[in-house]
Amino acid sequence: MSIPRIAVCQLAYQRDLDKALARAVESVRQAASRGADIAVLPEWFLGLNPVEVIPNRLTQALSRVASELGLIVVTGSVRVLDGVTIKKQQRGLVVEKDGTIVGTQSKVNFQPTERPWFEPGSGITAIHTRWGRIVILLGLDAWDQDLWHQAQALQPELVVMAASPRTVTERNHMQELAVSHSLEIQATVVVAPIIGRFSGQNYLGGALIAHQGRLLSMAGEEPVLLMADDPQAPLIQLGVTDVSSYIPQCPPPVGMTTFARKAIEPEAEKKVLCDWGALLADDVRDAGRQLLAMAQENPRWLALAPARAHQAEALNDLLESGAAGCFLYPALDRLMPYDAGIMALTSVMARFRRPVVIHTGPGPNPLRYESPLLWDEFLSAIPQCPVIFIHSGQMRPFWDEVLLLAHRHAHCYLETSLVPLDLLQEALRQLGAARLVFGSGGAESLFMDEWQKLEALKPLLSPAEWNDITGQTARNIFFESQDVRKAGKFNVIRRPG
Repeated sequence: MSIPRIAVCQLAYQRDLDKALARAVESVRQAASRGADIAVLPEWFLGLNPVEVIPNRLTQALSRVASELGLIVVTGSVRVLDGVTIKKQQRGLVVEKDGTIVGTQSKVNFQPTERPWFEPGSGITAIHTRWGRIVILLGLDAWDQDLWHQAQALQPELVVMAASPRTVTERNHMQELAVSHSLEIQATVVVAPIIGRFSGQNYLGGALIAHQGRLLSMAGEEPVLLMADDPQAPLIQLGVTDVSSYIPQCPPPVGMTTFARKAIEPEAEKKVLCDWGALLADDVRDAGRQLLAMAQENPRWLALAPARAHQAEALNDLLESGAAGCFLYPALDRLMPYDAGIMALTSVMARFRRPVVIHTGPGPNPLRYESPLLWDEFLSAIPQCPVIFIHSGQMRPFWDEVLLLAHRHAHCYLETSLVPLDLLQEALRQLGAARLVFGSGGAESLFMDEWQKLEALKPLLSPAEWNDITGQTARNIFFESQDVRKAGKFNVIRRPG
Protein backbone atom coordinates (compact mmCIF):
# COMPACT_ATOMS: atom_id res chain seq x y z
CA MET A 1 0.00 0.00 0.00
CA SER A 2 1.46 3.36 -1.04
CA ILE A 3 1.57 6.38 1.24
CA PRO A 4 -1.73 8.28 0.90
CA ARG A 5 -1.78 11.98 0.21
CA ILE A 6 -3.09 12.79 3.65
CA ALA A 7 -3.88 16.09 5.38
CA VAL A 8 -4.33 16.51 9.13
CA CYS A 9 -6.32 19.61 10.07
CA GLN A 10 -5.05 20.90 13.42
CA LEU A 11 -7.76 23.31 14.56
CA ALA A 12 -8.35 25.52 17.58
CA TYR A 13 -11.42 24.86 19.71
CA GLN A 14 -14.41 26.84 18.44
CA ARG A 15 -17.35 27.26 20.80
CA ASP A 16 -19.84 28.41 18.15
CA LEU A 17 -21.19 25.27 16.45
CA ASP A 18 -22.00 26.82 13.07
CA LYS A 19 -18.59 28.48 12.88
CA ALA A 20 -16.92 25.21 13.86
CA LEU A 21 -18.82 23.34 11.12
CA ALA A 22 -18.01 25.98 8.49
CA ARG A 23 -14.35 25.86 9.47
CA ALA A 24 -14.28 22.05 9.23
CA VAL A 25 -15.80 22.15 5.74
CA GLU A 26 -13.33 24.84 4.67
CA SER A 27 -10.44 22.75 6.04
CA VAL A 28 -11.55 19.80 3.93
CA ARG A 29 -11.68 22.09 0.89
CA GLN A 30 -8.14 23.29 1.59
CA ALA A 31 -6.97 19.69 1.88
CA ALA A 32 -8.55 18.84 -1.47
CA SER A 33 -6.98 21.90 -3.11
CA ARG A 34 -3.57 20.59 -2.06
CA GLY A 35 -4.22 17.18 -3.58
CA ALA A 36 -5.12 15.22 -0.46
CA ASP A 37 -6.79 11.80 -0.76
CA ILE A 38 -7.76 11.79 2.92
CA ALA A 39 -8.61 14.73 5.21
CA VAL A 40 -8.46 14.12 8.97
CA LEU A 41 -10.38 16.38 11.36
CA PRO A 42 -9.23 16.45 14.99
CA GLU A 43 -10.78 15.45 18.27
CA TRP A 44 -13.68 17.74 19.23
CA PHE A 45 -13.54 19.63 15.94
CA LEU A 46 -17.24 20.51 16.45
CA GLY A 47 -16.87 21.24 20.16
CA LEU A 48 -19.88 20.27 22.28
CA ASN A 49 -22.21 19.52 19.38
CA PRO A 50 -25.86 18.54 20.00
CA VAL A 51 -26.31 14.84 20.81
CA GLU A 52 -28.26 13.55 17.80
CA VAL A 53 -28.72 10.36 15.82
CA ILE A 54 -26.58 10.25 12.69
CA PRO A 55 -26.90 11.15 9.90
CA ASN A 56 -27.85 14.68 10.88
CA ARG A 57 -27.25 18.15 9.47
CA LEU A 58 -23.67 18.18 10.75
CA THR A 59 -22.64 14.87 9.22
CA GLN A 60 -24.58 15.66 6.05
CA ALA A 61 -22.44 18.78 5.56
CA LEU A 62 -19.32 16.59 5.73
CA SER A 63 -20.86 14.06 3.35
CA ARG A 64 -21.66 16.77 0.82
CA VAL A 65 -18.14 18.19 0.77
CA ALA A 66 -16.56 14.71 0.60
CA SER A 67 -18.78 13.79 -2.35
CA GLU A 68 -18.22 17.12 -4.09
CA LEU A 69 -14.43 16.97 -3.78
CA GLY A 70 -13.94 13.21 -4.05
CA LEU A 71 -11.87 12.55 -0.92
CA ILE A 72 -12.24 10.54 2.28
CA VAL A 73 -12.97 12.44 5.51
CA VAL A 74 -11.99 10.95 8.88
CA THR A 75 -13.10 12.72 12.06
CA GLY A 76 -12.27 12.81 15.72
CA SER A 77 -14.90 12.71 18.46
CA VAL A 78 -18.43 13.92 17.83
CA ARG A 79 -21.29 13.40 20.28
CA VAL A 80 -24.01 11.11 18.94
CA LEU A 81 -27.14 9.31 20.09
CA ASP A 82 -27.23 5.62 19.29
CA GLY A 83 -30.41 5.01 17.29
CA VAL A 84 -30.87 1.51 18.76
CA THR A 85 -29.83 1.76 22.41
CA ILE A 86 -30.76 5.48 22.73
CA LYS A 87 -27.51 6.03 24.65
CA LYS A 88 -25.04 8.87 24.30
CA GLN A 89 -21.69 8.03 22.75
CA GLN A 90 -18.62 9.74 21.37
CA ARG A 91 -17.72 8.53 17.90
CA GLY A 92 -15.27 9.11 15.12
CA LEU A 93 -16.61 8.92 11.57
CA VAL A 94 -15.27 7.82 8.20
CA VAL A 95 -16.97 9.39 5.18
CA GLU A 96 -16.24 7.84 1.78
CA LYS A 97 -15.58 9.74 -1.44
CA ASP A 98 -19.21 9.36 -2.46
CA GLY A 99 -20.40 10.95 0.80
CA THR A 100 -21.47 7.70 2.47
CA ILE A 101 -20.66 7.25 6.17
CA VAL A 102 -19.05 3.82 5.85
CA GLY A 103 -18.25 3.35 9.52
CA THR A 104 -17.96 4.84 12.99
CA GLN A 105 -15.77 4.09 16.00
CA SER A 106 -17.11 4.54 19.52
CA LYS A 107 -14.78 5.83 22.23
CA VAL A 108 -13.94 3.19 24.85
CA ASN A 109 -12.10 5.06 27.64
CA PHE A 110 -13.41 8.23 29.27
CA GLN A 111 -12.19 10.88 31.67
CA PRO A 112 -13.89 10.65 35.10
CA THR A 113 -16.00 13.72 34.30
CA GLU A 114 -17.29 12.07 31.10
CA ARG A 115 -18.17 8.62 32.46
CA PRO A 116 -21.62 9.43 33.88
CA TRP A 117 -22.79 10.80 30.54
CA PHE A 118 -21.48 8.49 27.82
CA GLU A 119 -21.76 4.80 27.00
CA PRO A 120 -18.34 3.29 26.16
CA GLY A 121 -17.75 1.33 23.00
CA SER A 122 -17.03 -2.39 23.14
CA GLY A 123 -13.68 -2.35 21.32
CA ILE A 124 -11.78 -1.31 18.23
CA THR A 125 -12.94 -2.10 14.70
CA ALA A 126 -11.46 -1.51 11.27
CA ILE A 127 -13.50 0.66 8.92
CA HIS A 128 -13.21 -0.52 5.32
CA THR A 129 -12.91 2.11 2.59
CA ARG A 130 -12.03 2.02 -1.10
CA TRP A 131 -8.53 3.10 -0.11
CA GLY A 132 -7.98 0.58 2.70
CA ARG A 133 -8.70 -0.28 6.35
CA ILE A 134 -8.85 2.68 8.75
CA VAL A 135 -8.76 2.50 12.56
CA ILE A 136 -9.65 5.46 14.80
CA LEU A 137 -8.38 5.75 18.39
CA LEU A 138 -10.26 8.50 20.22
CA GLY A 139 -8.94 10.42 23.21
CA LEU A 140 -7.62 8.14 25.95
CA ASP A 141 -7.98 5.15 23.62
CA ALA A 142 -4.86 6.36 21.81
CA TRP A 143 -2.76 5.68 24.94
CA ASP A 144 -4.33 2.31 25.80
CA GLN A 145 -1.94 -0.56 25.01
CA ASP A 146 -4.66 -3.22 25.02
CA LEU A 147 -6.67 -1.26 22.47
CA TRP A 148 -3.53 -0.76 20.41
CA HIS A 149 -3.00 -4.51 20.28
CA GLN A 150 -6.61 -4.84 19.05
CA ALA A 151 -5.94 -2.24 16.38
CA GLN A 152 -2.66 -3.87 15.37
CA ALA A 153 -4.38 -7.23 14.87
CA LEU A 154 -6.77 -5.62 12.38
CA GLN A 155 -3.84 -4.85 10.02
CA PRO A 156 -4.96 -1.31 9.19
CA GLU A 157 -3.46 0.79 6.44
CA LEU A 158 -4.16 3.98 8.43
CA VAL A 159 -4.51 4.63 12.17
CA VAL A 160 -5.87 8.00 13.30
CA MET A 161 -4.95 8.89 16.89
CA ALA A 162 -7.56 11.61 17.45
CA ALA A 163 -6.34 12.70 20.87
CA SER A 164 -5.26 16.01 22.37
CA PRO A 165 -2.22 16.21 24.68
CA ARG A 166 -2.39 18.68 27.57
CA THR A 167 1.31 18.77 28.51
CA VAL A 168 4.63 18.68 26.70
CA THR A 169 5.29 15.25 28.22
CA GLU A 170 1.97 13.91 26.92
CA ARG A 171 2.59 15.40 23.49
CA ASN A 172 6.09 13.97 23.19
CA HIS A 173 4.89 10.55 24.36
CA MET A 174 2.01 10.48 21.89
CA GLN A 175 4.26 11.49 19.00
CA GLU A 176 6.77 8.79 19.91
CA LEU A 177 3.93 6.26 20.09
CA ALA A 178 2.73 7.29 16.63
CA VAL A 179 6.16 6.80 15.04
CA SER A 180 6.74 3.45 16.75
CA HIS A 181 3.20 2.24 15.95
CA SER A 182 3.70 3.08 12.28
CA LEU A 183 6.80 0.92 12.29
CA GLU A 184 5.02 -1.95 14.04
CA ILE A 185 2.19 -2.09 11.49
CA GLN A 186 4.31 -0.99 8.51
CA ALA A 187 1.63 1.55 7.63
CA THR A 188 0.58 5.15 8.32
CA VAL A 189 -0.28 6.62 11.72
CA VAL A 190 -1.40 10.21 12.30
CA VAL A 191 -2.00 12.29 15.42
CA ALA A 192 -4.96 14.69 15.10
CA PRO A 193 -5.35 16.96 18.15
CA ILE A 194 -7.38 20.04 18.95
CA ILE A 195 -5.53 23.11 20.28
CA GLY A 196 -6.48 25.91 22.63
CA ARG A 197 -8.62 25.96 25.76
CA PHE A 198 -11.55 23.57 25.91
CA SER A 199 -13.61 22.33 28.86
CA GLY A 200 -11.23 23.83 31.41
CA GLN A 201 -8.05 22.39 29.86
CA ASN A 202 -5.33 23.81 27.62
CA TYR A 203 -4.39 21.61 24.66
CA LEU A 204 -0.98 21.92 23.00
CA GLY A 205 -1.43 20.35 19.57
CA GLY A 206 1.40 18.43 17.97
CA ALA A 207 -0.23 16.90 14.88
CA LEU A 208 2.00 14.32 13.24
CA ILE A 209 2.12 12.00 10.24
CA ALA A 210 4.35 8.91 10.34
CA HIS A 211 4.76 6.08 7.86
CA GLN A 212 6.63 2.82 8.52
CA GLY A 213 8.80 4.44 11.17
CA ARG A 214 9.43 7.58 9.13
CA LEU A 215 8.44 10.93 10.57
CA LEU A 216 6.90 12.60 7.53
CA SER A 217 5.64 15.85 9.03
CA MET A 218 4.92 17.38 12.41
CA ALA A 219 3.21 20.52 13.70
CA GLY A 220 3.59 22.77 16.70
CA GLU A 221 0.92 24.68 18.61
CA GLU A 222 -0.63 26.73 15.81
CA PRO A 223 -3.59 25.91 13.53
CA VAL A 224 -2.18 24.19 10.47
CA LEU A 225 -3.05 21.94 7.55
CA LEU A 226 -0.33 19.31 7.89
CA MET A 227 0.52 17.37 4.73
CA ALA A 228 2.46 14.13 4.31
CA ASP A 229 4.42 15.48 1.39
CA ASP A 230 7.86 14.01 2.08
CA PRO A 231 7.87 10.24 1.35
CA GLN A 232 11.68 10.30 1.32
CA ALA A 233 11.94 11.45 4.94
CA PRO A 234 14.69 9.77 6.96
CA LEU A 235 13.93 6.51 8.73
CA ILE A 236 13.91 7.08 12.46
CA GLN A 237 16.12 4.48 14.18
CA LEU A 238 13.89 3.92 17.21
CA GLY A 239 15.53 3.64 20.62
CA VAL A 240 18.79 5.22 19.46
CA THR A 241 20.21 8.43 20.93
CA ASP A 242 22.92 10.39 19.09
CA VAL A 243 24.93 12.43 21.62
CA SER A 244 27.13 14.21 19.05
CA SER A 245 24.85 15.54 16.34
CA TYR A 246 26.73 18.46 14.80
CA ILE A 247 24.42 21.14 13.35
CA PRO A 248 26.73 23.69 11.63
CA GLN A 249 24.75 26.93 11.87
CA CYS A 250 27.92 28.97 12.42
CA PRO A 251 30.91 28.75 10.04
CA PRO A 252 32.82 25.57 10.93
CA PRO A 253 36.29 25.87 12.49
CA VAL A 254 39.15 25.82 10.01
CA GLY A 255 40.11 22.23 9.30
CA MET A 256 36.80 20.77 10.52
CA THR A 257 35.00 19.60 7.40
CA THR A 258 31.23 19.49 7.16
CA PHE A 259 29.55 17.04 4.84
CA ALA A 260 26.15 17.70 3.32
CA ARG A 261 23.82 14.72 3.47
CA LYS A 262 24.20 13.04 0.08
CA ALA A 263 21.23 10.71 0.41
CA ILE A 264 18.35 10.08 2.75
CA GLU A 265 19.84 8.03 5.58
CA PRO A 266 18.42 6.66 8.81
CA GLU A 267 18.84 8.90 11.84
CA ALA A 268 18.62 8.54 15.59
CA GLU A 269 15.29 8.85 17.35
CA LYS A 270 16.77 11.35 19.81
CA LYS A 271 19.56 13.84 19.16
CA VAL A 272 21.78 16.04 21.29
CA LEU A 273 22.80 19.06 19.18
CA CYS A 274 26.06 20.99 19.21
CA ASP A 275 27.73 23.46 16.84
CA TRP A 276 31.51 23.62 17.12
CA GLY A 277 31.62 26.83 15.11
CA ALA A 278 29.57 28.52 17.85
CA LEU A 279 32.66 28.35 20.06
CA LEU A 280 34.37 30.83 17.73
CA ALA A 281 31.37 33.12 17.20
CA ASP A 282 31.66 36.81 18.03
CA ASP A 283 28.53 36.48 20.17
CA VAL A 284 28.54 33.06 21.87
CA ARG A 285 25.26 33.79 23.63
CA ASP A 286 23.44 34.51 20.36
CA ALA A 287 24.94 31.42 18.69
CA GLY A 288 23.74 29.32 21.61
CA ARG A 289 20.25 30.77 21.38
CA GLN A 290 20.09 29.84 17.70
CA LEU A 291 20.92 26.27 18.64
CA LEU A 292 18.26 26.27 21.37
CA ALA A 293 15.69 27.57 18.89
CA MET A 294 16.56 24.75 16.52
CA ALA A 295 15.98 22.16 19.26
CA GLN A 296 12.57 23.66 19.96
CA GLU A 297 11.49 22.56 16.49
CA ASN A 298 11.58 18.89 17.45
CA PRO A 299 10.64 17.24 20.78
CA ARG A 300 13.20 14.51 20.07
CA TRP A 301 16.10 16.97 20.18
CA LEU A 302 18.02 18.73 22.93
CA ALA A 303 20.60 21.47 22.46
CA LEU A 304 23.87 22.03 24.29
CA ALA A 305 25.24 25.47 25.11
CA PRO A 306 28.67 26.53 23.77
CA ALA A 307 31.07 26.96 26.70
CA ARG A 308 33.94 29.27 25.75
CA ALA A 309 36.77 30.60 27.91
CA HIS A 310 35.90 33.76 29.88
CA GLN A 311 32.21 33.41 28.88
CA ALA A 312 30.78 32.07 32.16
CA GLU A 313 27.92 34.59 32.18
CA ALA A 314 26.81 33.59 28.67
CA LEU A 315 26.96 29.91 29.66
CA ASN A 316 24.86 30.61 32.75
CA ASP A 317 22.23 32.44 30.67
CA LEU A 318 21.98 29.61 28.12
CA LEU A 319 21.62 26.96 30.82
CA GLU A 320 18.96 29.10 32.47
CA SER A 321 17.19 29.26 29.10
CA GLY A 322 16.93 25.48 28.90
CA ALA A 323 20.15 24.14 27.37
CA ALA A 324 20.47 20.46 28.24
CA GLY A 325 24.17 20.87 29.06
CA CYS A 326 27.22 22.37 27.39
CA PHE A 327 30.07 21.52 25.03
CA LEU A 328 33.73 22.60 25.07
CA TYR A 329 36.67 22.59 22.69
CA PRO A 330 39.29 24.99 24.15
CA ALA A 331 41.90 23.87 21.63
CA LEU A 332 40.04 25.99 19.07
CA ASP A 333 41.26 29.03 21.04
CA ARG A 334 44.71 27.46 21.54
CA LEU A 335 43.99 27.07 25.25
CA MET A 336 44.72 24.22 27.64
CA PRO A 337 41.85 22.74 29.69
CA TYR A 338 43.45 24.00 32.90
CA ASP A 339 43.60 27.61 31.66
CA ALA A 340 41.98 30.02 34.12
CA GLY A 341 39.37 31.09 31.57
CA ILE A 342 38.26 27.47 31.14
CA MET A 343 38.39 26.57 34.83
CA ALA A 344 36.17 29.58 35.58
CA LEU A 345 33.35 27.79 33.73
CA THR A 346 33.32 24.90 36.21
CA SER A 347 31.50 26.90 38.90
CA VAL A 348 28.57 27.41 36.52
CA MET A 349 28.61 23.77 35.45
CA ALA A 350 28.75 22.53 39.04
CA ARG A 351 25.75 24.65 39.97
CA PHE A 352 23.55 23.26 37.18
CA ARG A 353 24.93 19.69 37.26
CA ARG A 354 24.07 19.13 33.62
CA PRO A 355 26.03 17.02 31.12
CA VAL A 356 29.28 18.31 29.65
CA VAL A 357 30.48 17.20 26.20
CA ILE A 358 34.20 17.62 25.51
CA HIS A 359 36.01 17.33 22.19
CA THR A 360 39.46 15.83 22.65
CA GLY A 361 41.91 13.77 20.67
CA PRO A 362 43.15 14.52 17.13
CA GLY A 363 41.42 17.45 15.47
CA PRO A 364 42.19 20.55 13.42
CA ASN A 365 44.51 21.97 16.11
CA PRO A 366 48.10 21.25 17.23
CA LEU A 367 48.17 17.93 19.08
CA ARG A 368 49.74 19.47 22.20
CA TYR A 369 46.32 21.00 22.99
CA GLU A 370 44.39 17.77 22.42
CA SER A 371 45.74 15.36 25.06
CA PRO A 372 42.86 13.94 27.14
CA LEU A 373 45.03 13.77 30.29
CA LEU A 374 45.08 17.57 30.34
CA TRP A 375 41.45 17.45 31.53
CA ASP A 376 42.15 15.81 34.90
CA GLU A 377 41.98 19.00 37.00
CA PHE A 378 38.87 20.17 35.15
CA LEU A 379 37.09 16.86 35.77
CA SER A 380 37.92 16.97 39.47
CA ALA A 381 36.11 20.33 39.71
CA ILE A 382 32.76 18.97 38.39
CA PRO A 383 32.36 15.50 39.95
CA GLN A 384 28.54 15.63 39.79
CA CYS A 385 28.31 16.53 36.10
CA PRO A 386 28.21 13.64 33.60
CA VAL A 387 31.08 14.21 31.15
CA ILE A 388 31.21 12.71 27.66
CA PHE A 389 34.46 12.68 25.69
CA ILE A 390 33.93 12.59 21.93
CA HIS A 391 36.20 12.12 18.89
CA SER A 392 38.97 10.64 21.03
CA GLY A 393 39.88 7.44 19.28
CA GLN A 394 41.60 8.03 15.96
CA MET A 395 45.08 7.48 17.44
CA ARG A 396 46.03 4.95 20.07
CA PRO A 397 47.74 7.18 22.67
CA PHE A 398 44.70 9.45 22.89
CA TRP A 399 42.27 6.58 23.44
CA ASP A 400 44.54 5.10 26.11
CA GLU A 401 44.51 8.44 27.91
CA VAL A 402 40.72 8.65 27.73
CA LEU A 403 40.46 5.18 29.24
CA LEU A 404 42.75 6.27 32.09
CA LEU A 405 40.51 9.27 32.74
CA ALA A 406 37.41 7.09 32.73
CA HIS A 407 38.99 4.75 35.29
CA ARG A 408 39.92 7.73 37.47
CA HIS A 409 36.62 9.64 37.15
CA ALA A 410 33.42 7.59 37.44
CA HIS A 411 31.32 10.40 35.94
CA CYS A 412 33.10 10.14 32.55
CA TYR A 413 31.61 8.43 29.49
CA LEU A 414 33.18 7.70 26.11
CA GLU A 415 31.41 8.43 22.81
CA THR A 416 31.89 5.97 19.94
CA SER A 417 32.30 8.09 16.78
CA LEU A 418 35.60 7.85 14.90
CA VAL A 419 36.78 5.11 17.27
CA PRO A 420 38.11 1.96 15.53
CA LEU A 421 36.32 -1.26 16.32
CA ASP A 422 39.28 -2.82 18.15
CA LEU A 423 39.51 0.15 20.52
CA LEU A 424 35.79 -0.02 21.23
CA GLN A 425 36.18 -3.69 22.11
CA GLU A 426 39.01 -2.82 24.49
CA ALA A 427 36.88 -0.14 26.14
CA LEU A 428 34.08 -2.66 26.60
CA ARG A 429 36.45 -5.04 28.35
CA GLN A 430 37.86 -2.37 30.63
CA LEU A 431 34.82 -0.20 31.40
CA GLY A 432 31.70 -2.13 30.40
CA ALA A 433 28.87 -1.12 28.09
CA ALA A 434 27.30 1.34 30.54
CA ARG A 435 30.22 3.76 30.09
CA LEU A 436 29.97 3.92 26.28
CA VAL A 437 27.44 6.09 24.44
CA PHE A 438 26.67 6.14 20.73
CA GLY A 439 27.32 9.24 18.65
CA SER A 440 27.37 9.86 14.92
CA GLY A 441 30.12 12.44 15.09
CA GLY A 442 27.74 14.88 13.44
CA ALA A 443 29.22 16.38 10.31
CA GLU A 444 32.38 14.30 10.65
CA SER A 445 30.60 11.23 9.33
CA LEU A 446 27.16 10.12 8.30
CA PHE A 447 24.99 8.43 10.87
CA MET A 448 24.88 5.21 8.87
CA ASP A 449 28.67 4.80 8.84
CA GLU A 450 28.89 4.91 12.62
CA TRP A 451 25.74 2.84 13.07
CA GLN A 452 27.05 0.02 10.90
CA LYS A 453 30.30 0.01 12.86
CA LEU A 454 28.38 -0.30 16.10
CA GLU A 455 26.26 -3.14 14.74
CA ALA A 456 29.48 -5.11 14.26
CA LEU A 457 29.73 -5.15 18.07
CA LYS A 458 26.20 -6.44 18.58
CA PRO A 459 27.11 -10.17 18.57
CA LEU A 460 29.48 -9.50 21.48
CA LEU A 461 26.84 -7.80 23.62
CA SER A 462 23.85 -8.87 25.66
CA PRO A 463 20.52 -7.18 24.81
CA ALA A 464 20.87 -5.00 27.92
CA GLU A 465 24.41 -3.93 26.97
CA TRP A 466 23.32 -3.12 23.41
CA ASN A 467 20.46 -1.05 24.76
CA ASP A 468 22.83 0.83 27.09
CA ILE A 469 25.27 1.81 24.33
CA THR A 470 22.71 2.71 21.66
CA GLY A 471 20.40 4.79 23.76
CA GLN A 472 19.53 4.03 27.36
CA THR A 473 22.62 5.51 29.02
CA ALA A 474 22.34 8.68 26.93
CA ARG A 475 18.60 8.94 27.64
CA ASN A 476 19.33 8.64 31.36
CA ILE A 477 21.94 11.40 31.10
CA PHE A 478 20.11 13.85 28.84
CA PHE A 479 16.40 13.13 28.46
CA GLU A 480 15.31 11.65 31.78
CA SER A 481 17.22 13.89 34.18
CA GLN A 482 14.83 15.95 36.29
CA ASP A 483 17.19 18.90 36.01
CA VAL A 484 17.03 19.15 32.21
CA ARG A 485 14.57 21.80 31.14
CA LYS A 486 13.31 22.11 27.59
CA ALA A 487 11.03 24.73 26.09
CA GLY A 488 7.67 23.31 25.13
CA LYS A 489 6.98 25.09 21.88
CA PHE A 490 8.17 23.91 18.51
CA ASN A 491 7.24 24.66 14.93
CA VAL A 492 6.36 22.64 11.88
CA ILE A 493 9.30 20.69 10.51
CA ARG A 494 9.69 19.01 7.16
CA ARG A 495 12.59 16.75 6.42
CA PRO A 496 14.60 17.86 3.37
CA GLY A 497 14.81 15.37 0.52
